[in-house]
Amino acid sequence: MTQNGHQEVSTNLKDRGNILSVENVTIGFDGFTVLDNLDFSIGYGEMRFLIGPNGAGKTTLLDVITGKSKPDQGSVTFNNHVDLSRRSEHALVKLGIGRKFQTPAVFNSLSVYQNLEASGRFRDNVLSLFRPMGNVLAQRVTDTLELIGLIGRSSQHAGVLSHGERQWLEIGMLLVQEPKLLLLDEPVAGMTRRERDRTGELLQEIAKERSVLVVEHDMEFVRQFARTVTVLHQGKVLSEGTMEEVQQDEQVIRAYLGRSREATRLEAQSGNANGVPAASPAVSGLISAAQPVR
Repeated sequence: MTQNGHQEVSTNLKDRGNILSVENVTIGFDGFTVLDNLDFSIGYGEMRFLIGPNGAGKTTLLDVITGKSKPDQGSVTFNNHVDLSRRSEHALVKLGIGRKFQTPAVFNSLSVYQNLEASGRFRDNVLSLFRPMGNVLAQRVTDTLELIGLIGRSSQHAGVLSHGERQWLEIGMLLVQEPKLLLLDEPVAGMTRRERDRTGELLQEIAKERSVLVVEHDMEFVRQFARTVTVLHQGKVLSEGTMEEVQQDEQVIRAYLGRSREATRLEAQSGNANGVPAASPAVSGLISAAQPVR
């Protein structure tokens, strides 16, 4: 399909509203509240980046969406009518939700092609693992190989792939399951700059036909590829908007470091000159490009 064709699909998707709605979700562990009456949504055909300090609740939110953790209260609605809080993790695959964890989970002893084939068969029916592959799945695997850029390595064992290629393969393993919503946890962690840029381009292409939620700590990557960013803090949405808007939000800067914008900027520039701990790379990346609003 042409790029224009993809764009038309994306536009039609966005007209349909939200594919995922999280409303008043609260969940706690051992007396500690991780998500606190959280409201969050993502639209059809949207790529959303989710950022926030460690412990903000990002991974727990993904766990709630995928049924790994059940909320104490609130609702999670998918595709306008499906209550995810009452579904098992396996059932979500058939509904059209795919999740990728930070560490790639591929079968090293299988070829790239076989990894994609096995993933596609699992989505269709576990029993299909013992039957010949049909033409529809075969075409889906080929299309996915081209999309993730591994068509030339399809016969090689996954164990010989680079870290970035393994990440792309796992994304491909989700794509052959034809998800409507893709959840990615730090997809560019440990990548080279070239791999990171290629991943950003891949996600942009995927988001033309699907909704994509990306949890990421690499602020340079977020600035380069994000249109809309949601900042979580203490289990709630602290800020939402473009990366520029988020960078200018005084609440965000205080949440990350407990300092004003000016103090944080000086610290990021001078390190530990005044005897205070320097900002972490992720925090420095978030606030270093922020400019005063005029």
